[in-house]
Amino acid sequence: MSHRVYLYNTSEPDAYNDQSIEMMEWGYELSILLHPLLVSDGRIIADSNFDVHLSFNPEEPEDSPVLFYHAAAGIENFKRFYNFIEKYQDELINNTEAFQLAKENLFKYLDGLDQPYFLLNASDVFNMSEETHGDQAQEWLENIRYNNAILTNAMDTDDVSQLKLSLFSKFTGQGFTDFKALLNYEAYDYGWAMIDHPEPEDAEIFEENGLKGLKDGTGKILIAPVYEHIYDFSYDDIAVVSTGGQFGYVNKSGQEFIKPQFDDAFDFEGDYAAVVKADQYGLIDKKGSVVLDFQYQDLTDILSDGSYFTARLNNKWGVIDIKNTILIPFEHEESITSDDYGSTFTTPVPDKETKLIYTNRFVLLTQGDPHFVNSFNIPEESYLYELIKSENTTENLLYNDQAQLLISGYEKIKENLYTIFILKRQKKQGLINYKGELLLDFVYDKIEKLDLVLNEPIQLLYPVIPDEAKDEYCTFFKTKKGKKYGIYLSVGNFNQQITELLYDKINVLNQTTLAIQQNGLWGIVNPFGKSQSPVIYDFIISSNDHEDSCYAYKDNKVYLINQEKITDADPQILQEYIDSNNEYGYYYFNEDQATHLQAFINKGLPPGDSLYNQAKALLTTAKTADVAKAVRLFQEAVALNHAHSMNDLALIYEDADDLYPEYKNEEASFQLFLSSAKAGSVVGMYNTGICYSAGMGIPPDELQMCYWYTKAFEAGYQPAAFKLGTYYYDVMPRTHENYELALKYYLIAEREGENVNVELGWLYNHLGDTVKALCYLVKAAADNESYAYWQLGTYAQDGIEMKVNIPLAIDRYKKAAESGYEEANLNLFEVYTYVPGFENKILAEEYSRKLKASGFEIPVPKQTLLDKFINIFKGKK
Repeated sequence: MSHRVYLYNTSEPDAYNDQSIEMMEWGYELSILLHPLLVSDGRIIADSNFDVHLSFNPEEPEDSPVLFYHAAAGIENFKRFYNFIEKYQDELINNTEAFQLAKENLFKYLDGLDQPYFLLNASDVFNMSEETHGDQAQEWLENIRYNNAILTNAMDTDDVSQLKLSLFSKFTGQGFTDFKALLNYEAYDYGWAMIDHPEPEDAEIFEENGLKGLKDGTGKILIAPVYEHIYDFSYDDIAVVSTGGQFGYVNKSGQEFIKPQFDDAFDFEGDYAAVVKADQYGLIDKKGSVVLDFQYQDLTDILSDGSYFTARLNNKWGVIDIKNTILIPFEHEESITSDDYGSTFTTPVPDKETKLIYTNRFVLLTQGDPHFVNSFNIPEESYLYELIKSENTTENLLYNDQAQLLISGYEKIKENLYTIFILKRQKKQGLINYKGELLLDFVYDKIEKLDLVLNEPIQLLYPVIPDEAKDEYCTFFKTKKGKKYGIYLSVGNFNQQITELLYDKINVLNQTTLAIQQNGLWGIVNPFGKSQSPVIYDFIISSNDHEDSCYAYKDNKVYLINQEKITDADPQILQEYIDSNNEYGYYYFNEDQATHLQAFINKGLPPGDSLYNQAKALLTTAKTADVAKAVRLFQEAVALNHAHSMNDLALIYEDADDLYPEYKNEEASFQLFLSSAKAGSVVGMYNTGICYSAGMGIPPDELQMCYWYTKAFEAGYQPAAFKLGTYYYDVMPRTHENYELALKYYLIAEREGENVNVELGWLYNHLGDTVKALCYLVKAAADNESYAYWQLGTYAQDGIEMKVNIPLAIDRYKKAAESGYEEANLNLFEVYTYVPGFENKILAEEYSRKLKASGFEIPVPKQTLLDKFINIFKGKK
């Protein structure tokens, strides 16, 4: 089953109520076709009311984040987008008739929504990643905002060529060659298939002259108005009709397939319906044939599937089946019902607050309160029944569907595994199968299922398995008696103790491997107890190197064991595992094991590397004593000219995050960064550049800053590209050569994930490449960058990206001005003063005042000879 994304229309962004509507449930994504719905200023909230798919990450908060938007703006924008697509239907749409129908359905559906918010819940998809839900929600928020900026720009500029999948965020339209292929994908039905909408009524009941008839969605009459009543259609498109006091049936195709002939009639349940003649109930099929003769005073389908019926005969209730077989005798005062889909059937006991409770086979189980009866689904479409200790029973009892007692006196069912049950009795545990057969007696201190999955045929791994069980599911258990553990197997009707109680401990390493401990040492066995390593190791843990491998530690050495092959562990891969384990709070193995593994790595390292790793491990605890010890270890490593230790100790002395105020010393920090850089650390080179840039521990020096950033970049440290781009963009003289260098470094920074849309937009525009500039300016405008709005305004006014569009230019200038780009007020002043058709003295004066308040001088336009002649002709001086 795929992971799902949900879209809701709701009255409150953080509260679910009965009026909330689930608009969409779709696999893995929110299609770009629906992004225009989420165009308003989106927000992230944490809301468990909607988050029915809980986070599997133990580090996550209980409330997983969802995104919400204002619905009205989204609906208006969505309609604009679909009208835009329709305008270019010759270029975009393969089936205009289908598109038109989908568009009409979508618009009608959206117009019917009356809640003010859209809420997007992708937590089910978030569970697929180890990245936090909060970070993923932020990424979704930004991607939706960016994609809408692309769509909006295409509509604003009336340029359908901008609907390129390459322009949208990463993975948008994955699997499609282009936007047109995505739009016309049959399974999307132009977006309508993604919406959870009620199926359209293809038939409608109408009234004429007091009589009822039926017509289809186009108004075509299917059944003339001849019936006194046409009742609601059931799920199978059949409705009861009546005329002249007689009842029959019609379908939505307009066919009267059972003529009115009964005194009363009820909806079909499955293939059968109850009908009445002369106050007697019977049962008919869809051909109108009588299946149960008219002999009952009442007749009701218990499960609404045509299988069992509660009937009243001679004023007493019982249960019959479709063959009129009596399943529960007619001796009850009230009807028999089922509140749990047929696992039990009950009827009240007269004058008592109890009920008679029957099994799914209609065998009387007990008289009592149904709340004290648990039913467990088991193979062969049946159930086991547990009667919990209560006023009616002195102990827990377990019955089969024939109400035969299987076992009693146990304290609880510890685990229900469908075919097998772990039970607890007198502080001991036992194992029974669904037939009630005792597999393991109540002599064990603990029985626990092992999470193992076999990758090979079971008989190949364990030949004693009989043929009749070879395709059954294997369930492995570890059993404990006293201080010893063993392995037990149950597969079909085959059950066996795989190993005796030999082990001090058993741990699951992966889906196919177990770690076992004997006499304080560890080894490895497969699920059937076959040894895969000698029992000689101090401890064994799972591995990050391969899913079927593990690490084993002995005598300060670490080995990788993989399919009976034992090799030395790779220190680099193991170090990554240790670091990851530390970050997750010792999730994979404990702190003591981490210390031993780190010691193994450090033993083969130069002294400086060993001291560095020890110090890094101590810093993760954040304990004052450990920080002090880490500082001392860093200092020892620095004395050995260890470059990484110089850099990390410099970070402590810098204390940029106020974590180590007692060590803060910017001068010492700079000297260590510089020493680290000279010792060859690329991070040290980069940090030295930062010191010269910020004047931290040393006076600012732009040349030295550039020198060290360049050294870091040339040594392969890509983050330095952004710093160098900024140096040539902001600091160096404004020459074509420096702007080319800035462009070079900013493009590298962009590949590294830096947001340099404004800078690249400006540079490409300055260097004359308006096509590339446009791409970055649109992205920057999506980030509400004022310069981008202004520059896009000039493109609209000058006809650079499209034909001249003054209204769009005005809109962009206003956004630029509102975002703080005051020069845009000058553009607005000039538009309202000089552009034909848009002159507006009042607005021109308003922007003139804003310009003066900001210190801008309003340029006086030069008068041409033609202007002078026209003015003289008009009598102006």
